[in-house]
Formats: sequence, C-alpha cells, structure tokens
Amino acid sequence: MLTAEENEVLCRVGPGTPMGTVLRRYWTPAFQLGDLPTPDCPPVRVTILGENFVAFRDTAGRLGFLDELCSHRGASLALGRVEDCGIRCLYHGWKYAVDGTIMETPNLAAPTFRERVKHGAYPVREAGGLAWVYLGPPGTEPPFPAFAWSTADPDELLVTEMIMDCNWMQVLEGSIDSSHVGVLHLDTLATMGAGPRSVGSFDFAGEPWDLDMPVPGRGGQGGQGQGAPARRPGVWPSDDNAPRIEVENTPFGFHYAAIRDVTGEPDRKFVRVTAFVMPYTAFIGGAPGAVIVVPRDDYTCSSIGVFPVPKGSGAARRAGAGTDPAVWGPEPDNRRIRLPRQDREAMAAGQSFAGFRGGNRIQDAAVQLSSGPMYDRAKEHLVPADLAIIRLRRLLADSVRLLEAGRDPVGRGEGCDFARITAASQIIDASQAWQDLVPAHQGSAS
Repeated sequence: MLTAEENEVLCRVGPGTPMGTVLRRYWTPAFQLGDLPTPDCPPVRVTILGENFVAFRDTAGRLGFLDELCSHRGASLALGRVEDCGIRCLYHGWKYAVDGTIMETPNLAAPTFRERVKHGAYPVREAGGLAWVYLGPPGTEPPFPAFAWSTADPDELLVTEMIMDCNWMQVLEGSIDSSHVGVLHLDTLATMGAGPRSVGSFDFAGEPWDLDMPVPGRGGQGGQGQGAPARRPGVWPSDDNAPRIEVENTPFGFHYAAIRDVTGEPDRKFVRVTAFVMPYTAFIGGAPGAVIVVPRDDYTCSSIGVFPVPKGSGAARRAGAGTDPAVWGPEPDNRRIRLPRQDREAMAAGQSFAGFRGGNRIQDAAVQLSSGPMYDRAKEHLVPADLAIIRLRRLLADSVRLLEAGRDPVGRGEGCDFARITAASQIIDASQAWQDLVPAHQGSAS
C-alpha cells in the first residue's frame, strides 16, 4: 500500500505537481484526429494533465495545439474562427498560427508587439488516429513512440475513447492487472465459449449471456455478436485465478508474464505477456491493439483503445459510433461513459457473473468508477498477483525522483524500436522462457 502522501504524488497531474511534471516529459495522446477531419474545420477544446488547450487544423492541413486563452484578454480560442492559416479570437480579432506566432492584432497597429510576443504552442504529431503532443520544456522531447499501428491506414484502425469520472491511476492499474481477467470477465469468457468456471466456492455455468458484446475474433473488435458460439474450452485453458507474476524492466517501461497452470496438462503453462510503455500505454496479452489511459485532470481521464480491424471497417465503425457499445463518439461530448443498469436478476439466476452488458471495457469501467473520484491506496492490501501494479508505481515514483534530481524519467524509449513492442497469450512448455515470446523487448530483471 501507499501512504496518503505517496498516493497524492501518484494521482495528481496538474501543472507544477511532481507527477504532472513527469508526464509532461513524454509524448501524450491529446485527441482523436477525427475531431479535426478537414482544413479550417471548427477547433476543439482539449483538457489534458489539468490544463486547457485549443487544437485546430489550418488551411494547409497543419495541426496547431495552443494554450486555450487568448494572450490579449483571456477569451477562449475554442470559440474562435479557423481561417487563412490561423485561428482568430472572437473578442478583438487577434490571430495565431499553428506555432503560436501572433499573425494579426487588429486593435494594435504597431507590429513590434507581434514580433516579440508568442502565444503558448506545443509540438504535435499525427499517428495511429491520434494527435500526440509534447508539453515539456523545448528540446527535451524523447523518441516518438511510433508503434506498429502508428502508420496504419485509417480504414484499418478503430480508435475508441471513454471519458471516465475517476482518477487516471484507477483505470491505468486495471489495464495491467491480469488476475482479474478470469473473475470479472467471466461473462466475456462465456461469450467466447470458455465454458463453466469457478470463482472460489461459486460455480459459474458459463452459458453465453451478453451475445452482443464486442469479442475479438468474432466480428472484429467492436463487432456485434452473432448468437451463441460453440463451446471452446481452449479459450481460457486454466482454472488458476492466482497467476504467478514475473516482471522485467525494459527501455520503454516494463513487461510482465502472468503464468497459469494449464488444466489437465502439468507439463505446460498458460502465459499472457503484457507490455507497458511509459507512461500511458498497455499492450495486453490476449487482446489486439493497445489501451492508452490519459489523465484529463485529477478526477477524469480518457481510456483510449486503438485496435487493428479488417480493411475498410475502420471508418465505417467511426461513422457508426454510438450504436456500438465498444465505441464512443464521434463528437467529444458523447464520450463520457454511461454505465448500463446492472442486471441483478441475471446475476441471481446464475446467467451472468457481473451483470453488465458491453464487454470487458464496460465491466472494467464499472469497478474502476466504483472506487470513487480518487482512491485512497493507504487502505488497500496488495498480494503477489499485484506485482505488475507495484512495478508501475515504482517506475512512476522513480521518475519523480530522477526528474527532481535533474535527470530524465525512466522508460522514454531511447534505443527502443517501438514498432516491435507487442503482447502475447500462449500455451508453452513448462520449461520454456516466456521471454521467448517477446524477444524484441530487451527485458532485464533489474
């Protein structure tokens, strides 16, 4: 567990806070590229790391990411006009380029002011359906995390986003927690055809209940169910709900293996390898794509999913957002999660374990939100299955100390090929090293 002071350092992300200062030394996914689809389209207001910004796409198609409030009298540029290669404040007509240059000041004819003052602007990169920004000091940018899906065709990539009303660490820790999968996600495993399972003394029949949940491999991530699947016990080949966790540091952060016994095969083991790229991104064993958790402020965050999909289905899925429980959008105001009613009747009848329709992300969101706006970790009791969460907290705490000592935080990816970061989920021989499944990660036991 953490002390109350340590928990505060871990959770608070605003300007000048220890963790906020650390996070500003990494590239941060700020918004979806679909929010600014065409040149001179309306701007969007963006809240990340406890600050407000405005993003716009100029006439030439270039992205600008600026401090939200006009340098003159503080009006919001999110109300502004995007025109002729800049964004114009409505209040007095001041106009800004994507790099923060003040292009026009209609109520001040002298050009000397425009030449010596520059509006706050930040580097921005387009990759994987997202706009990534760097909010740290100029010249301190780390290597850009060019993941394998960063250059994918938009029609082969599905980007989803849930805005959640809780602190980012509750969601981030959930994304790297393997021991909950065989418990909380029993309804998902049943829909995939895993069959009967047990949680302690509770025996779950494992009959599919939520037939419309998005399931990888059945209509694609975000696809709709097509009736009950055939029984496939190999979907989750272990009755072990207390996996052994082995963790290694890597140039990008850390990776770990959750190792479970294979039911009926004592000479084999079921291994799920998850890679965590500092400070936001998890490649989860057994799942496609990645989950990225970005703090908006101390009490809200965005859980972003980036999933490869069959060619031609990405844009269609975005256009149909709102009808699919795995997709939020397309407008930013529609992305705040609204949990469905928990079906207590189905739970009492043994048809559902958790009672929430919508798949893993809805089930995860329900328990993460249930901890409140900011969970007090001084009250928790960790177990060996939480070793990956302990490592996450350690690397973040180490990064705070390193930055305060004038050094770079950990896991910024120097010398790392981000395109080769992956996850794994596989049954292997009991004697085989799980590291063989992810040889490009350069893991070390330190």
